[in-house]
Formats: sequence, structure tokens, C-alpha cells
Amino acid sequence: AFCDGSEETPYLITNDTQLRAFAASLNDKIDYTGKFVALGDNIDVSSAVWTPIGGSDFAFNGTFDGQGHYIYSLSLTDSASGYGLFSRVERGAVVKDLSVEGDVTPSGTQSQVGGIAGVNAGRIENCIFSGIVMGCDYVGGIAGKNETGGEIFDCRASGVVRGSQFTGGIAGQNSGTLLNCANTAAVNTAVSEDDMAADLENIESTLYNLLKSEDVTENAVTTDTGGIAGYSNGILQSCVNTGAVGYPHVGYNVGGIAGRQNGYMASCINRGTVQGRKDVGGIVGQMAPDITLQFS
Repeated sequence: AFCDGSEETPYLITNDTQLRAFAASLNDKIDYTGKFVALGDNIDVSSAVWTPIGGSDFAFNGTFDGQGHYIYSLSLTDSASGYGLFSRVERGAVVKDLSVEGDVTPSGTQSQVGGIAGVNAGRIENCIFSGIVMGCDYVGGIAGKNETGGEIFDCRASGVVRGSQFTGGIAGQNSGTLLNCANTAAVNTAVSEDDMAADLENIESTLYNLLKSEDVTENAVTTDTGGIAGYSNGILQSCVNTGAVGYPHVGYNVGGIAGRQNGYMASCINRGTVQGRKDVGGIVGQMAPDITLQFS
């Protein structure tokens, strides 16, 4: 059938070659506003290092429907910021019903790093990431940064998330809305053999040996680390964390849900172990006292 990019007949992607061609088309500034792209099969992208879909100057602005399929063996190791399967999901864009597995471990500046998107200003819904996300600042299992107006609904992350500042199981920093999300990933913490066997049994990576054996000292300063969001000044509601968060005796602003927050938070649950040096809490490490909430 002819695919015109409409909701009824979306552009259909069924293999690695087509997916890479789609990513290249964004980098060639093809406009997907109002267009629909859908996966028709699970796709193995192990053939080469992945180039994120879209850049900061021309982000994805259509609808990407995974239709319940997997993109697996993702490898992002080049030097870049705004790094993930998508570099940036633009305002008005939608990424939904997609599972991604792999390693997002860029070199260089390592800012705004996420499993699904480096930066989200649109809507990411019913997406799953499993694997490793590592960076310096704004590091999240789903999105490195969720901007004002950005929405992340019904998403899950598992594996390992590690960063120095603004690190969260779902989003490193949230200025938008995180709703009904769940994290089981280990966030800025040591990884044991049991953790790996239980949570990552289907993922193989040479980084696990590094993560397991890495010596974490008191010189390893981390700030704003949370099971769901590292720092949230937006809406964070009905989220659950069961992943371990933080190193013993190391780290500032460490929380089971948010490391630091001065936005709105409701109906969240933490069941993960939380450790740190200063301003450490089961739900929030530090709640900034610069906001007043009035309820009618």
C-alpha cells in the first residue's frame, strides 16, 4: 500500500537500513510536521554506532509509533550532546509505544543524555528503555531533560543510569510533566551481580565489569540524583521507584523520587535504597523552600 505519512498509512520502517535512512532524513532537514512514522517489526541496530534522530537545529516534530516493537542493540558512543535514540523530541511531537535496549554512553561533553531522547519538549508515552545511560549532566533513563511543556507518561526504565549532576531514572531534569512512570534502574550507585542477574539478564555489555569494579570515593561528587528525576521544578505525579539510588557517604541532594524539587509532587512511592552524604531523603533529598502552594 502507498504510504503517505498520514495516520492511516504512516511511513513504515521494518529494518535497520530504513531506520537509519529515516534518521538521516531528519539530519537532512526533512520536515515531519503532521506526519506519522511507524515501526512494522523489531529492529536490530547493532550494525554500526547509532546517529541520533534529529539534531538541536532540526528536531523530530511528527509522530513516531513503535506499535509495541523493539529497537535493540543500540550503541551511542560518539561525542555529542542531546544524545539518545532521538536527539530532541520537539514541541508537538509524539513518540509512543516503543521499547529500546542498548548503551547510551557518549564521549565528550556528555550533556543531555537519555535512552529515548536527549531532550524532550513533546510527548513520550508508553516507552521502555533497558540498558546503560551514562553522561555528565542532565542524564535520564528516558530523557536527559524534560523541558517546560514536555510530557513523559507511562514510561519505564531499567538497567544503569549514571551522571554527575541532574541524574534520574526517568529524567535528569524535569520542568514539564512526569506521570505514572516507573524506574527499576540503579541510579548513581554500585551494581552487584544479583542486580545484574535480576534486572539485566538479557543485556550484555563490557561496561558492567567497569561499573561493578569502579572505585567510588568521596571525591566522586554527585548532585541532584533521584530515582525518577534528578531535579524537578515541574509536575511529578503517580511515579514509582524501586531502583537503588546513590552511593554511601557520597553525593548531595539524593532522593528516592527526586534529588531536589521545587515543583509539584503527588502520589509517588519509593521502595529503593537511598544513600548519600547530605540532603538525602526517601522521597526528596532537598525540597527548595522558595515556593508556596495554595489549594482552594
